[in-house]
Amino acid sequence: MITASDATLAQLSLDAYGDAPVLPPGFTAAPLQLPPDPAARYANGVYHDANGAALAVTGLLDGEQTLVLAFRGSDDCADSISDLQGINAGYPNFQSLIAAADAYAASGAVQQVVVTGHSLGGADVQLYMASHPDQPGGVPHRGETFGSPGAMLAPAPDARIENIVIADDPAVFLGAHRGEIGAVLQADPLLAAAAAQQIAHDLPGLTVQEALASLPFLTSNYTNRGTIVLLPGENGQLGPAAPNGLLEADPAEHRATLYVAETTEAAAGTLASETVPMTHGNAEDAWLRAVYAGDYSSGVSAGNLLQGVLGDLADTHFLLADAQNLFGGTGQQIETGWQHLLAATHGFDLF
Repeated sequence: MITASDATLAQLSLDAYGDAPVLPPGFTAAPLQLPPDPAARYANGVYHDANGAALAVTGLLDGEQTLVLAFRGSDDCADSISDLQGINAGYPNFQSLIAAADAYAASGAVQQVVVTGHSLGGADVQLYMASHPDQPGGVPHRGETFGSPGAMLAPAPDARIENIVIADDPAVFLGAHRGEIGAVLQADPLLAAAAAQQIAHDLPGLTVQEALASLPFLTSNYTNRGTIVLLPGENGQLGPAAPNGLLEADPAEHRATLYVAETTEAAAGTLASETVPMTHGNAEDAWLRAVYAGDYSSGVSAGNLLQGVLGDLADTHFLLADAQNLFGGTGQQIETGWQHLLAATHGFDLF
C-alpha cells in the first residue's frame, strides 16, 4: 500500500537531482559534520564528491524524526558508463556523507534513517542497505527506491526495502536481466552495434564508442532486494502484458517526475498499486518477481521469460539484414537498423 510517506520520499528523490531543492514542508537540511575530505562538499543539505551527489534532510516521516538520504540518479557520462559497466562504481564517493550520517544517527538526534533514490540513486540505496544491517538498540534503517535498475549484489531478502516500480519502466527490467541481454548482444555483433546506437541515444553524455566498449561488461544481472510495489504503466495495467512490452515502453515511464505524480495519486487512493512480496504467494507473484527482479527461484524459466524479448531482438536482426541487402554499406545498415529500433522502443531511457 502506497502512503503519504512514500509520496514524500518520491519528491525527495526528485529533489536530489538539483543543487537548490525546494524541500517538502517540514523538512530542512541535515546538520551533518563531514569528516576531513578535500574532495567532499556539503552545503544546504546537498552533498558532492567527485561524481556522487545526494541530498540529506531531516523531518517527520510516519510520525518519527527521520534523517533522509536521497541519492541522485544518472545525469552525466560518468554515471552512464557506471550504469553499464558496473553500477556499484560510484558508491565509494558517498563515504564521507555516510560517515557523517552514521555519526549523526548515533548521536540520538533521529529515530530512524531512511535512504531513497530514483534510478541510479535506487542502486545506491540497495548498496547502503546491504552495508547497514540493523543492530539491537540502534537506529533502524529503511530503504525506498523508485525505478531502480538494481545493484551488483547477491539476491537476498530484506524486508526493510521497498522498490516502487511503474509497470512498464524498462530500466528495472533491463537491470534485472542485464547479464542475459548482454549474452545475446555478445553473440551477435550486428545487434550489438544497433544496441550501442540506442544506448548512446538514451544515456546522458554517452557516445556510441563508449556504449560499444561497455557491452562486454554486461555479464551479470543487477539485484533489487526487498518488496516490489507496482504502479500502473502507460496502458493502466499493473504489469506488462509480455516481457517484450518493456522494450516498447515510452521513455517517459522512467521519469522521476512521473514517479512523484503516480506515488502521490496512489497515496491519495485515486490510483491502484500492487505489492509483490519477497516470497512467492502464487504463480502471478512468481512471474512478476522474475520480470522485475530476475528471481527464478520459484521455477520460472529465464528462457521462457525472455522469449518475447529475444523475438524482438531477432526481428531487429532481420531488419538490419534487410537493410544490409538493400543499402549495402555497414554504416547505412546500422543507421537504418537503429532507426527501426528507435521506432520500436520509442527511445526509452535506461537509467
